[in-house]
Amino acid sequence: MSSGETTKARLLEAAGEEFAAKGYEKASIRKICDRVNANCAAVNYHFGSKEQLYVEAVLEAHRCGTEMLPESAFQEGTPAQQLRRYIHHFLGHVLAISHENTWHQALMLREMIQPTPASEVLVREAIRPRFERLVGILRGVCPEAEPRKLSALAFSVVGQCLHYRVARSISERLVGAELYETLDLDFLTDHITSFCLAALGLAPPLNLAGEAVVNDPVSIR
Repeated sequence: MSSGETTKARLLEAAGEEFAAKGYEKASIRKICDRVNANCAAVNYHFGSKEQLYVEAVLEAHRCGTEMLPESAFQEGTPAQQLRRYIHHFLGHVLAISHENTWHQALMLREMIQPTPASEVLVREAIRPRFERLVGILRGVCPEAEPRKLSALAFSVVGQCLHYRVARSISERLVGAELYETLDLDFLTDHITSFCLAALGLAPPLNLAGEAVVNDPVSIR
């Protein structure tokens, strides 16, 4: 990584921390630059403006080290298998952010609660492609569903996954940190997938123990 790339990366990290703590309006470019001992002109050089720096910070917060898998990864297998693969990948992204407890999570929560114009870019470049992929999977399950119903189904899947980011602190207090830590990626993937497949008619209802009842456990994987 060149010195210019290093400065840009350090500015982005510092900006993320500043924006997460204070929001876009109250964040100071000078303080961001002071964090990394850079000249204020470096922001314009690398990002063009404070607004674009904020957009890049929001995109980085959403990405958080998890890249979007290629479309081919979600086209193999049955719709049930595709849905499980989607949920596993999405949850992995959600849990990576919530467990790190860094500025990434704080900035994303701030942007969701008080959206800025950066949300337009976030939706267009990062969220919409993933959402449309999920809608496509659900269309394979419910080919006759109208767009409104498909959107509601997709939001139901997304809402279950996002709960473990947005409500982590409250959920830990409800059930205790020790129990909450057992809700790992594999457990939650199986739980949410089984719940969704039962609702979609791709699997029998859950039994009295809240577990999926399937003759062939591999069929939903």
